[in-house]
Amino acid sequence: MFDEVASALRRGESLALLTVVRVNGAAPCPPGSKLLVRVDGRLTGSLGGAATDARAREDALRVLRSGQSELVTYHLDPESGESVGSCGATLEIFIEPVHPEPRLLVAGSGYVAQALARLASPLGWRVAMVDDRSEFTRSADLPSSVEIAVAEIAPWLTERDPDPMTAIVIVTRGHRADEEALRAALATSAGYIGMIGSPSKVRAIFRKLLRAGASPEELERVHAPIGLDLAAETPDEIALSIAAELLLWRRGGTGQPLREVAGALTQVLHATGDGGAPEDAQGEDDRPSSAEEVAADMSAS
Repeated sequence: MFDEVASALRRGESLALLTVVRVNGAAPCPPGSKLLVRVDGRLTGSLGGAATDARAREDALRVLRSGQSELVTYHLDPESGESVGSCGATLEIFIEPVHPEPRLLVAGSGYVAQALARLASPLGWRVAMVDDRSEFTRSADLPSSVEIAVAEIAPWLTERDPDPMTAIVIVTRGHRADEEALRAALATSAGYIGMIGSPSKVRAIFRKLLRAGASPEELERVHAPIGLDLAAETPDEIALSIAAELLLWRRGGTGQPLREVAGALTQVLHATGDGGAPEDAQGEDDRPSSAEEVAADMSAS
């Protein structure tokens, strides 16, 4: 079963692993029994019966959606045949989501590429960088976990077989290299494809690809110009804007400022009805903070 887990992760697939941790009564499976549930609902293994497996599938898919492990308890009814004996049984099952480690393939090794590699590595990305200029790649000051390759960029991207949990960032030395890298990236299953460049450069490359037969739907996959609008100027700032967009893609955030998402001031003003502080809140900031409030503020910071 663990070979199947490893194989699924190599393909960029997520799955849920269910393990029986405790059994009471005449259960159809012993502690340690395992079941794999893929995102499409397919099962590998069994917890002893079709009804139990169906229940486990629903719980596993919920865990995959939430991303949070759960400990669930199943009471098996002897009348439905779920338990072995006539007294019923109870299963305690630990359900954990298993996700592939995201990969970041960086095409190019200039200042922005190096800054991005340094920033992305501690954020949980497996980073690999490629350039056809050995002098840049060999002089790069990068974390030891970053894989560095000197090779033709487009073939290298193809050989890495990007999957849906792979992000490709194209930050090469020029238009032609960017275009060739983008063509190669679009032929893969990469979940994220981004390319640096001014709007005029991006438009020029898009026009060439459309004339060459690319469809608008294919080009919709491309995040270009890459990054979030942070008014970034320096290589480190540009890398930060790219890393922020990568995290947005990976985690599924909104990209909005948290003050707008939370709307704390709006909620407070709405609760007062007249835009002023409620009477029982007057002087609230003058009261000494409790130990719990101080601890919460420290944790949040």
